[in-house]
Parts: sequence; structure tokens; C-alpha cells
Amino acid sequence: MEEAFHFGPFSIVPTKRSLSQSGSVVPLGSRALNILLFLVAHPGELKTNAEIVRQVWPDTFVDEANLRVHVSALRKALGDTQREPRFIANVPGRGYIFIAPVERRGPTAGSATPPHKLRPERPAPRIFGREHAVAAISDQLRKGRLVTVAGPGGMGKSTVARAVVSGVAGDNEVLWIDLSELGNGNLIPTVVASTLGILARTDDLMREIASVLQSRNMLLVMDSCEHVVTSAAEFAENLLADTTNLRILTTSREPLRAEGERVHRLPSLDLPPPAATAEIALKSPAVQLFVERADACLGGYELTDEDSPHAVDICTRLDGIALAIELAAGRLEAIGVHALSRSLTDCFKVLTRGRRTALPRHQTLRATMDWSYLLLLPQEQQALRELSVFRGRFTLEAASAVLSDPEADELIAALVAKSLLVAETPFDTPLYWLLDTTRLYAGERLLESGDTHTAMARFATYLSCLLEAAEGELHSASANEWSQDFAQQVPGLRAALDWAFGEAGDVLLGVRLTVAALPLFFRLSLLDECLAAVTLAINYLDSRPDLDERSRMKLYAALGWPQMRSTDAREHGTSAWTTALGIAEKLGDVDHQLRAIWALWVDAINRAEPRSGLQLTDRFAVLAPSSPDPADAIVGRRMRGATLHWLGRHEEARDELQKMVAEYERVPRGRHSVRFQFDQRVTARIILARCFWVLGDEDAALREVEETVRYAKEIRHHLSLSNVLAEAACPLALLAGRDELAADYIRLLRDHTKALSLDVWHAYADCFEAELHLRAGRYDDCLRQLRRSMHVLREAGFTLFQTIFQAVEAQALSGLCLHDEARQIIEAALQHCASSGERWCLPELHRVAGLITLEMQTSDASSLSRTHIRASLKAARQDGAVGWERRVTRDMVLRRFSSAVPEAEGPNDPHPLAASPPSSP
Repeated sequence: MEEAFHFGPFSIVPTKRSLSQSGSVVPLGSRALNILLFLVAHPGELKTNAEIVRQVWPDTFVDEANLRVHVSALRKALGDTQREPRFIANVPGRGYIFIAPVERRGPTAGSATPPHKLRPERPAPRIFGREHAVAAISDQLRKGRLVTVAGPGGMGKSTVARAVVSGVAGDNEVLWIDLSELGNGNLIPTVVASTLGILARTDDLMREIASVLQSRNMLLVMDSCEHVVTSAAEFAENLLADTTNLRILTTSREPLRAEGERVHRLPSLDLPPPAATAEIALKSPAVQLFVERADACLGGYELTDEDSPHAVDICTRLDGIALAIELAAGRLEAIGVHALSRSLTDCFKVLTRGRRTALPRHQTLRATMDWSYLLLLPQEQQALRELSVFRGRFTLEAASAVLSDPEADELIAALVAKSLLVAETPFDTPLYWLLDTTRLYAGERLLESGDTHTAMARFATYLSCLLEAAEGELHSASANEWSQDFAQQVPGLRAALDWAFGEAGDVLLGVRLTVAALPLFFRLSLLDECLAAVTLAINYLDSRPDLDERSRMKLYAALGWPQMRSTDAREHGTSAWTTALGIAEKLGDVDHQLRAIWALWVDAINRAEPRSGLQLTDRFAVLAPSSPDPADAIVGRRMRGATLHWLGRHEEARDELQKMVAEYERVPRGRHSVRFQFDQRVTARIILARCFWVLGDEDAALREVEETVRYAKEIRHHLSLSNVLAEAACPLALLAGRDELAADYIRLLRDHTKALSLDVWHAYADCFEAELHLRAGRYDDCLRQLRRSMHVLREAGFTLFQTIFQAVEAQALSGLCLHDEARQIIEAALQHCASSGERWCLPELHRVAGLITLEMQTSDASSLSRTHIRASLKAARQDGAVGWERRVTRDMVLRRFSSAVPEAEGPNDPHPLAASPPSSP
């Protein structure tokens, strides 16, 4: 009996080269017959166009068009169609599969060839960072008979499976079945039987397979099951039920959900910290893979410290996905590491050159994502598209607010199972997120679908509701006490605002979201982007009177924050708060009236107008009892204490502030750092430290500074930290003659304010540093830096320290022998004090004026100098300013003023202190 293949009503006898249908010969050309014989001998397997051509035309160059002609003739003879094939299916661009069941009859039927081991041309792969995974999967295979390696596309599941197989101990047989090109899950038994060499004689192919495998100690690997997952699960369950020694390892983008299955989720490759050096970066598996592929691509590559940050950025932006990293490294033939890092804003366009021998879905990053996406159900595809609006982690509640399908929990579970959504449960509430590559792909699909507006509107509405509900918490709780990490909402907030204020957005929704986000923006010191959103929202509402006055009031209040504007936009401050106050009075909103009065007081103090500031503190004190928050009256006490200090009433200021701090201990932390910009303990202790120094307790002043800086860092309120550095730490270290400590504080202030774009306080840092130049005798450097920074401060309306900076400027001019100009500067400072009521540093201004005048060597220089020294001592003693008085006393000793001013000595004039700080030149 001759060997024959039977399928449907057809049979073909290879030795006779004849095709029959129900006993009748079917005419068929020799080339078409050879094609049929080749496909029938490998049922269920994809045979590429190149393979078929090599088999049928072994020594002849044949265009693939000829192959298509003969396949068409073959289909016609079989009565097959391309649209609904029964026998031969086409895989576009790849080749053909014989999809019908084939029964092989003949003298060798029923025998089985030994199973194939892992192909020898595929040695055990080199893996990076997967040692733990390989060990864990191997352990799972010892405990169970069915293990699935699940993970997103391109994560390296097949590579890990090969590493597991290579480590199988003993004489275990390995059968590797690649299901990636199998178009029909029903053909899994046929493919396995064919690979095993089983020549089936019955319709019960599963029994034949189980019979062959029953006596063997075998590991069956089914690679790429995700597109035939149901059939793969059924096949695995049935085969395991009919065998005893068989173990099955599968890879899939989702678990099979078969009985007895153990699942190992394969995560991304570990990433190094940002901007890591080459040595540190090379400890990361992701960077190791990148460098190894780059070395292979370029014929030699070593990671340098210069390239390291860019390599780290590439691996991070590609989520540690092995395939994406390999594709990226392959692009180095054309561009360098730095350029590649910059180009990854469109990773799907850049990552397009995979290995020619790779499966089509692994040749580009987009093809990998397409494969996963097209396997989803329509409702799952829609959910994935809509979830792309999230940036970072989100809860099931958040997803439910954005998804259009009411079955959000089912869809989320499905996307997690299919490795398109990552899940974790760090606390009680599960969190989900999309890998960046997945999110970008889903975002493109959302744009193509035309549903971007709807999805983004739902997302912006969700964020608005979330932040509105959390307003009290954002006001009153410290960041460590928040019920959730609101900071993780910032990337999504940015995206939502960009959309809302964009051409296709919803501006009114953007206004609502901006108002809701104000406390969060401020708590996180995100002032530049807050200013941008507030400006857009105000412009919209100003052009639509009475549309939403309450929102307009809140926006103008935010616009008035001093740190919310650049130093060249001083007009925004007072006018914004005046507008906010007018709206608040119209609406009867006590809270915002208090905020506006407070802000106008701040503006008066920053302009060094403490007399006006005192009037505003009185106005605040009258209104505060109407507030439902009893702490507002305590804040009013702090305002009064600070104002008294600037007026030179230091003992009163100290007593007021010490009472305020004691009372404020009973107030819940955090709230007033948003309503009144700064943590109120910090602002009170700033002035307390200043009072301690002026009143003569230098050690207490420096201790207060140190403790307040530490506290501001602990509560993570960046503006409060900047404030204590600028108004207490830097100036008091200078006044104490602690130049090294001052330099440290100045450096911290500069670095901190530069990172946060706080122009005003950055200018303060430059002014303080200018005084160090003065002390070092670098008068030109001092003047250049000081004048530049003072101009910035004047333009911004921040002249709180202008008079003391003028004293430094005058001393630098005098050091350059420009005594007349120096005298003009110091006289201007004294005139300002007389007109504004500013008195906190009045003794120091007279002291400096006396020194400068003495250097002028005019006929009346000595007399004028004595006049200023007397005025300095008189003001210091009148104000109880022992700190200032000591500086005058020291100069009297060092410069022999005592003979010129005999009345200076008195009961309040201690013996010159040997430990007192040196005077500025």
C-alpha cells in the first residue's frame, strides 16, 4: 500500500504524483502539485514564499508573482477561495498555510519520530536581568505541570522561555511549538502531531498525541499563545489530563486561565537612576542590553559617562521593554546616542528596523503594539484608547469616571490580564498605569477614533471633582497626611489643562480645573505653570463679565501671589489683589477678603512701607473675628508682630510673635500655608530670629534660624524654605560675621530658587553674595552684582531690604574712593526711612553714613560724622537694638570715634566685645 495524504474529499499519492477527488483524477500542473505536496506534508505550519520557491524551483530564480499564479491554479483545482479558504490560507506578505486536517495513510502510518529538541542553531540566549525570573519559572515547573510566562509584547517572554529550556536538567525531551503564525487555534493538535511525526489514522488526534507523550519525560513549550489562547488552554488541559509526566511551558500576553496553571508575570527590565554615570548605569539590565546590542550593531561600543545620561534616558522612555531597547540600539548605525534620545518623542516612527529574521510583529515597535491591540475585543480596544488620557497611576474609581463603558471593573481586569495595563497594590487601593509606550500608542488610536474630546472632557471633569473635594485636605493637611498622593495627578493635570485651553478643548472646563488645582499648584510650588493656566483662565473670564465671578475672584487672588509673577511684572500684584478684594466684598466672601488684605499688607511690607502695613494689619484684625476659622485672628497677630519689627519696635514685635507661636501650636498644620502663602510658624520664627539678633541675643537668633530651616525642609514647603533663607538665614549669618555659614545659606537659596524659578529670592541671593565681595575687598564685583540684582528687585516691587543693600552699595563706593556718590546713596536710604516709617536698620544706616563721611576729608567731615554716630546710638538705644549698638561701639574703638563722641559711652554701652564680628569695610 502506497503512502497517501487524505484531506476532505481529496487524496494525493506522492509517488504517483496524482491528486484525486472521490476517486476521480483532478488535473493539476507539476508546479502546483509540488506546492500542494509541500504544504500537505506540513499541515498547520506557515511556509514562507521563499521556502516554497526554494522547494519547487530549487535552482531557478523565480519571482513571487509566478508563485501566486500557481497557487491560484491549485486553489481552483481544490474549489478553494481566497476569501473563505478551506484548504490553503494566505498570510499576506509572508506565505501560505495548509489549514485542513490531513490524514496520512501508508506503510509507515502510526509511527512517530522522536520529538525535536530546541533547534541547535538557537543556542541558549544571553539574558540580562532575568536570572531571577528564569529561576522562579524553573521552580514553578517543578511544582506544577503548566506554567505561563505572561507579559506585554516585546518584554522578552520567548527569550526567557528559551533560557528556562536550556537549563532543563537530565534527559528531558523538549518540544518547542511556535504558534505565532497559526491562524486557527483548532490546528494546534495538528501542528503538535506533525512536529512529533505522528501519522494519524483516526479522528481522535488528541489521543494519538497523548499516547506518544505518555511514556516520555517531556517539556512542551507553546510559544505565543495570545491569539489562540482559548484553544491553547483547552489543548493544554486535555493533554495534561491524558498524560502523567508531561509539563507544559507557554508564553502569552495573557494567562491561559487553564486548570492548574501557574502564571509568572514578566516585568520590564530594571532601570538605573536618572543621569547615572556609566559605571552605575551598567549595573542596570536595561542599559546592559542596550550596550550589548549597540556593540553588535556598530562593531564595537563602550558606554562613556558622556553617553550614559542619554542611554539611561532612552531605556527609561522605552519602559525597559527589551524589544524596544534592541530596536533603539539598532538605530545607532545612523544617529548617535544623544540624537537618538532626542528623537524618541515619536518612538513608533523611529523604532522600525528589527532583525530581518524576526517575526513581523517584532520588526517594529508599532507592529508589536498592533498585534496586542488587534487581539482585544472592541470594548477593550475602546477602554485602552480612553485610558491613554491618564498620566501615571490611577484608581478604578478614576478609570470608571473616564471610561464610556459602565463595566469598568471588567474591562480593567481584562486589560491587566492581557498585559496592557500594569497593576499594583501598595496600600489598600489597587493602582493601575499604562507603560509609556502603550499609552502613546493608545493615544494615537484615540486620536484616530475621533473620541479625544469626549475622553479628555471626562478626564478633566474627574480631576476637577477630585481636587474640589480635596480642597480642605489640600489646605489643612501636610503632604505626609494626604489621603492620597495628589502629586501624582500633576502630569495628568498638565495634559488636561493643555487640552482644555487648546484649539479643540473646553475653555470653561479649563477654568474650573485651574481654580480647583490652585491649592495643589501652590502646595507643590509649581508656580510657573500655575501662572500660565491662571492667565489663560482670567483672560477668558474677563472677556465674559459675570460668567463666573467666584472663579474670577480666586484666579485674581492667585495671580496676586508675589512669587506667581516674574520680576518684570510688578503691576500684577497690587492690582490683582485689589480686584480680588473688590469681588470678595461684592460676594461677601470673608475668606478672600482676608486673603486680599493680607496680600496687600505683604505688598506694603515688600515695598518697605511699614506705616501703610500697620493700617492694613488693623483692618485685618477687625475682619478676622467674622471668619469661621479662629486661626485667622492668630495670623493677624503675626502680621502685627512683623510690622512692628520693620517699624523698629523690636521688643513689642518679639512679645507679639512669641504669643502668636504659642497660640498657633493649637492650630491644625498646613491650612494657612495655602491661604496665606507660607507656613505661619516659619514666617513668625523668621521675624523672631531677626528680633533676637537686633535685641542682642545673637546665639538665640542663629539657633532659631537653624531650627526653622530644618522645619521648613521637614514640611517640604519650598516657598517657606526660600523665605526663611532669604529673610533670616542669609542676612543674620552676615550680621553675625559668619561668612562661611552665610555662603552656605546663600548657595542653598540660589540653588533652591533657581530650580523653582523664584526670581525675586534668587536676586536676594545675589545681593547677599555681593556683601561677601565687599568684605573681601572686591568692590567692583560687589557693585556690579548688587546693582544688577537691586534693579531686578525694584522692578518687581520688592524693596524690603533696599535700604540695607544701599548701605552695602555705599560702602563699596567708598572703598573705591567715590565718597560723594556713596554719601548720596546712604542719604537716599535715610530719606526713605523718614518718609515710610521704616526703622529696623536705621542705626546701621547712620553708622555707615558716619564712616563714609569721615572718609571724605572735608572741613565739616568730622562734625557730620559725629552727628551720624550720635544718631545711630540714639536710635539703637531708643529701639533697644543692642545688636546695632554693638556695631557702633566697635567702630568707636577701632576708628577712635570715642574722643569725637564722648557722650556715646553710657550704661547701655558694654565694653567692646572681643568676639564681636568684624565690621564691613
